[in-house]
Amino acid sequence: MTAEVALHVPQPLGAWPRRLVCVSVNTAIDRIVAVDRLRPGEIHRPDVLSVVPGGKALNVARSAAGLGMPVRAVAVLGGHAGDWMDAALRARSIEARIVRLAGETRTCLSVLDREAGTLTEFYDPGLAMDAAGWAAVEDALAAELLEDAPGTLVVLAGSLPPGAPPDGYASLALQVERAGARAVVDADREALDAALEARPWLVKVNAREAAVATGMDGSHEPQVVAAARALRDRTGGVALVTRGPEGAVVLDAADIAWRVGGPPERGRYPVGSGDSLLAGLVVALASGFALPEAARRGAAVASANALTPGQGELDPAAADRILPMIAIERIG
Repeated sequence: MTAEVALHVPQPLGAWPRRLVCVSVNTAIDRIVAVDRLRPGEIHRPDVLSVVPGGKALNVARSAAGLGMPVRAVAVLGGHAGDWMDAALRARSIEARIVRLAGETRTCLSVLDREAGTLTEFYDPGLAMDAAGWAAVEDALAAELLEDAPGTLVVLAGSLPPGAPPDGYASLALQVERAGARAVVDADREALDAALEARPWLVKVNAREAAVATGMDGSHEPQVVAAARALRDRTGGVALVTRGPEGAVVLDAADIAWRVGGPPERGRYPVGSGDSLLAGLVVALASGFALPEAARRGAAVASANALTPGQGELDPAAADRILPMIAIERIG
């Protein structure tokens, strides 16, 4: 059995990747507030629990940076809200190449109903993207890839904003691979389908997204494994399918399937846990752990995220405490 050690990245980094670049083309200020009971049609005076610079890719960036991973970002921002996000990222020691668009960066609101224990989410539309804006994203990523491309992992995650090319993640993934780096794609529907053709090193999706992408039922583990294998067949790389409270399935480059155990504690703030799992996995790879063990460590980080308000927010000590309770088993 692998000895338990802290999830923080040791210095110097022992293995690949040496650095992480997170590309966020549909950024958002993510707010979580809480009310005693959510009553439609009534005035509420909620408690503000967290306000963070978000979007899936930036959730990964913040989680990984909090665990000691060198992180850079490419972020599409607009207006005064974009200025706040830039400053908030720098406060987390995340330097970002900013692509400026007209308008204000969106806000996404999650409302916790304390009585019901549920989160209700409201997502603003993203900034409108045009051809010039997308070219600026490509240029910003190219500039990031000038530094240690072979040691760089690039995360392409989240929904595409209005006006972005449907194959946007595919073109960025190809750009990454041609530079000698590796890409992770976490997307859905058309954006995911196109990106698979670019053969990214890792595809990370949830069970519903895997089912939609492959036409398979994602409600039971054997079907999830089959869906992961179908994704891997298209990319030749690694497939990671998250299953919420039931954990995750990871299919490695040798086509071996592994079951990663679910969270031992059910937190009230599960949004962003998949992003934190990916961050924890990357940090563990950078520390020299093999992929299955890295996925197990990522699951501990995901579980810690659900205990703390804010997508991608976590207490590393909680992840360390949870890690011994996370199991991993070869299943195929």
